[in-house]
Amino acid sequence: MKIAVTGPESTVSMIRGVMERNIPDIQATYRCTEFFEETPEMVRRIQGEKDVDAILFSGPTNYAYTVGRVTPTVPWGFLPHSRTAALQAFLEAIAVYGSDLRCISVDRYDPELLKSVLESVGIKDTVIFRAAYDPEEPGYENKLREFHRNCYYQEGVTVCVTSMEHIHDPLLAEEIPCIRTYPAEEVIREQVYHLQLQHFSAQENRGKLAVIAVRYDYSFDDEEDPYIREWEKIRYQNEFHEKIFSVAQRMGSAVFESGMDHFIVTTRNMLTNVFLRAGEHRNLLQFGRRTPEYRVWVGMGIGDTMLEAKSRANMALNRSVRDRGSSSYLVEEDIQVADEEFGASAPEEHSFSYFARRVGVSTDTLERLRTALREGGNVVTSEELAWRMGITARSVNRILLQLEENGFVTTVGKRSAGRGRPARVMKVTLPESILT
Repeated sequence: MKIAVTGPESTVSMIRGVMERNIPDIQATYRCTEFFEETPEMVRRIQGEKDVDAILFSGPTNYAYTVGRVTPTVPWGFLPHSRTAALQAFLEAIAVYGSDLRCISVDRYDPELLKSVLESVGIKDTVIFRAAYDPEEPGYENKLREFHRNCYYQEGVTVCVTSMEHIHDPLLAEEIPCIRTYPAEEVIREQVYHLQLQHFSAQENRGKLAVIAVRYDYSFDDEEDPYIREWEKIRYQNEFHEKIFSVAQRMGSAVFESGMDHFIVTTRNMLTNVFLRAGEHRNLLQFGRRTPEYRVWVGMGIGDTMLEAKSRANMALNRSVRDRGSSSYLVEEDIQVADEEFGASAPEEHSFSYFARRVGVSTDTLERLRTALREGGNVVTSEELAWRMGITARSVNRILLQLEENGFVTTVGKRSAGRGRPARVMKVTLPESILT
């Protein structure tokens, strides 16, 4: 899929960095404009070239000005203001200008969103002045600059907040405290995936579509320390989100969330050849089986339309959840297939050298690990295993992480040795073909 990104050069450059780091599978072309009024003509040229599948605007202003002036021939999207960007702006205002944030001026931001962000960090009763101008009005940028000037000199605001370069730079030149906001990284990723979803929907007549529904759950209630418990929950949520998005990225697919569920929108070919045959499905389930506290369920649906594929994915997901343990089902034409039937492993997967490559260790290290588990048992702490294998604790932790990611390590408890955080007690379960 190819997306055209348009907007001011500084914002487009930031978006480009995020996309190259986080969404490398998307092909992008970057078209810069100096003034937002240039955007409609830029969009006409982009659509006339017929070289892209979607257009992403750098912000609400250039998007709002273009709507109604250009007829869309490909999906459009824009980067809305977010809580993350607002929080970053407020932190900058405090650090750079020493603002107490009791009185601020904004142009495009929603005041209710800003108040919510301020209250979340304990700042209440902030007075927010918002510009009442529309991008369609003649002299829009001049009016915004004058608005912020008046707020600073006459209303006592301590910082001005804008997302527009031609507002920010002149105000700073006049030594008026001003913070410029940029799109948050998660907003960029979300909008790109949304455009992918629209693109997949437009392709529905070219072949069958597939939706992968994934649900996760966790339980850390046995942890008595509430701070550690909350930290573990947040860590697992972040790990799971990264796992889902990395799977989708390797499949060139879109992702959207609904509560505890994630939906990967893809094609039947990608589902069959990448998710199932290439092992992404197995790795995702093993992620949910690595400790008793984690659970992951997967439901896959195939259909002629996006709605049909999603409905079948939900049907399969509900069946997986009813099975209680981490499991998965596939539904096509109302026929359900359990994960045990997705295909047997290739013979090579049971070999000693293949397993060593899979977990990222040498065959000599794997032999040491096998000997240590045979002689001392497979329930250990990392320090105990390091002593048995005669290697450093750092090396053992790297090996255990690889084994854990592949589903061969389960946390079974914690062990205290005095001061400090209790050590994690793990059960290392290697395949029988490796142990024998």
